[in-house]
Amino acid sequence: MFDGLKGMSDVMKLMGQAGKMKENMAQAQERARNRMAVGEAAAGLIKVTANGIGEIIAVRVDPEALKDPELLGPLVVAATNAALNKGKEVLAEEMRTAMKGIDLPPGLM
Repeated sequence: MFDGLKGMSDVMKLMGQAGKMKENMAQAQERARNRMAVGEAAAGLIKVTANGIGEIIAVRVDPEALKDPELLGPLVVAATNAALNKGKEVLAEEMRTAMKGIDLPPGLM
Protein backbone atom coordinates (compact mmCIF):
# COMPACT_ATOMS: atom_id res chain seq x y z
CA MET A 1 0.00 0.00 0.00
CA PHE A 2 2.79 2.42 0.84
CA ASP A 3 4.48 1.77 -2.51
CA GLY A 4 1.33 3.07 -4.21
CA LEU A 5 1.44 6.23 -2.11
CA LYS A 6 5.09 6.77 -2.95
CA GLY A 7 4.29 6.34 -6.64
CA MET A 8 1.51 8.91 -6.32
CA SER A 9 3.95 11.26 -4.59
CA ASP A 10 6.40 10.83 -7.49
CA VAL A 11 3.63 11.62 -9.98
CA MET A 12 2.61 14.72 -8.05
CA LYS A 13 6.21 15.89 -7.88
CA LEU A 14 6.59 15.33 -11.63
CA MET A 15 3.41 17.29 -12.36
CA GLY A 16 4.72 20.16 -10.26
CA GLN A 17 7.85 20.26 -12.42
CA ALA A 18 6.01 20.02 -15.74
CA GLY A 19 6.25 23.75 -16.49
CA LYS A 20 9.99 23.81 -15.92
CA MET A 21 10.42 20.64 -17.98
CA LYS A 22 8.47 22.16 -20.88
CA GLU A 23 10.53 25.34 -20.77
CA ASN A 24 13.82 23.40 -20.56
CA MET A 25 12.82 21.19 -23.48
CA ALA A 26 11.91 24.21 -25.63
CA GLN A 27 15.29 25.75 -24.86
CA ALA A 28 17.02 22.46 -25.66
CA GLN A 29 15.29 22.29 -29.03
CA GLU A 30 16.37 25.86 -29.81
CA ARG A 31 19.98 25.03 -28.91
CA ALA A 32 19.77 21.90 -31.07
CA ARG A 33 18.37 23.98 -33.95
CA ASN A 34 21.51 26.11 -33.81
CA ARG A 35 24.00 23.24 -33.60
CA MET A 36 25.26 21.73 -36.84
CA ALA A 37 26.14 18.11 -37.62
CA VAL A 38 28.04 17.16 -40.76
CA GLY A 39 27.75 13.81 -42.50
CA GLU A 40 30.27 12.79 -45.15
CA ALA A 41 30.54 10.16 -47.85
CA ALA A 42 33.33 9.13 -50.21
CA ALA A 43 36.09 10.52 -48.00
CA GLY A 44 34.45 13.94 -47.85
CA LEU A 45 33.52 14.32 -51.53
CA ILE A 46 29.92 14.71 -50.38
CA LYS A 47 29.15 16.70 -47.22
CA VAL A 48 25.69 17.27 -45.83
CA THR A 49 25.04 19.60 -42.92
CA ALA A 50 21.97 19.14 -40.74
CA ASN A 51 20.94 20.75 -37.49
CA GLY A 52 19.87 19.02 -34.30
CA ILE A 53 16.18 19.07 -35.16
CA GLY A 54 16.53 17.21 -38.45
CA GLU A 55 16.65 20.06 -40.95
CA ILE A 56 19.13 19.80 -43.84
CA ILE A 57 21.08 23.06 -43.92
CA ALA A 58 23.55 22.51 -46.75
CA VAL A 59 24.84 19.98 -49.25
CA ARG A 60 28.32 20.27 -50.73
CA VAL A 61 29.36 18.13 -53.67
CA ASP A 62 32.99 18.12 -54.71
CA PRO A 63 33.29 18.24 -58.53
CA GLU A 64 35.27 15.00 -58.36
CA ALA A 65 32.09 13.20 -57.23
CA LEU A 66 30.33 14.23 -60.45
CA LYS A 67 32.59 11.96 -62.49
CA ASP A 68 30.41 8.97 -61.58
CA PRO A 69 26.76 10.13 -61.79
CA GLU A 70 25.37 6.70 -60.88
CA LEU A 71 27.20 6.77 -57.56
CA LEU A 72 26.21 10.34 -56.72
CA GLY A 73 22.69 9.53 -55.45
CA PRO A 74 23.73 6.79 -53.02
CA LEU A 75 26.58 8.98 -51.74
CA VAL A 76 24.23 11.89 -51.07
CA VAL A 77 21.83 9.54 -49.27
CA ALA A 78 24.66 8.11 -47.14
CA ALA A 79 25.99 11.56 -46.20
CA THR A 80 22.46 12.79 -45.44
CA ASN A 81 21.71 9.82 -43.19
CA ALA A 82 25.03 10.33 -41.38
CA ALA A 83 24.24 14.02 -40.82
CA LEU A 84 20.72 13.28 -39.57
CA ASN A 85 21.99 10.59 -37.19
CA LYS A 86 24.56 13.01 -35.77
CA GLY A 87 21.79 15.60 -35.48
CA LYS A 88 19.72 13.13 -33.43
CA GLU A 89 22.69 12.69 -31.11
CA VAL A 90 22.89 16.48 -30.73
CA LEU A 91 19.20 16.67 -29.82
CA ALA A 92 19.49 13.78 -27.35
CA GLU A 93 22.48 15.47 -25.70
CA GLU A 94 20.58 18.76 -25.42
CA MET A 95 17.54 16.99 -23.94
CA ARG A 96 19.70 15.21 -21.34
CA THR A 97 21.20 18.59 -20.43
CA ALA A 98 17.71 20.10 -20.20
CA MET A 99 16.59 17.44 -17.72
CA LYS A 100 19.52 17.95 -15.33
CA GLY A 101 18.35 19.49 -12.12
CA ILE A 102 14.82 18.14 -12.48
CA ASP A 103 14.05 15.50 -9.91
CA LEU A 104 12.58 12.70 -12.03
CA PRO A 105 11.37 9.42 -10.53
CA PRO A 106 13.91 6.60 -10.91
CA GLY A 107 13.78 4.83 -14.27
CA LEU A 108 11.92 7.60 -16.09
CA MET A 109 14.92 8.63 -18.17
